[in-house]
Amino acid sequence: MALALAVRDYGSDSEILRKQLVRIKNEDRKKRMEFLIPALSADVKIRDAFFTSLKEEKNRSKEAWVVAALAYLHHPLRAESSGKYLPESLNLLAEIQQTGDIFFPYSWLQATFGAYQSPTAARTVRAFITKNPTYNPKLRAKILQASDDLFRAEKLVQQQAVLGKKS
Repeated sequence: MALALAVRDYGSDSEILRKQLVRIKNEDRKKRMEFLIPALSADVKIRDAFFTSLKEEKNRSKEAWVVAALAYLHHPLRAESSGKYLPESLNLLAEIQQTGDIFFPYSWLQATFGAYQSPTAARTVRAFITKNPTYNPKLRAKILQASDDLFRAEKLVQQQAVLGKKS
């Protein structure tokens, strides 16, 4: 509940999360919460620093935590401020495949692109694919699979715009 409130900027996110952290007794859950807190911060600079920290392999060791943090970082309520992470998320994908679990690249992409519906995000994916024509075919397929809903949403937005002009 505290995580959901924090991402919605309900009250003081740091206060809500700090109180929840104190209540957690299980050491692993406490460490997970500590890991997630920067991704939930209302402060964009803290979220930026968190995303930058993911470029280091050691900060991606708990893949389930990383995926959860990315989902909060790219939450629909934060899409305007988190879209800037999309190009670098794609650039990191090959390294993530080399250093992580077999399922981590797709999970990374799904957590990153799963909530976007904007034409800007779709253009980011298309630009990456166009700029990297010899990109690893398996990773390219994962990118297209993870961004399929994004492309569908973009198409619907375009159709609605056309219908709106006809009215």
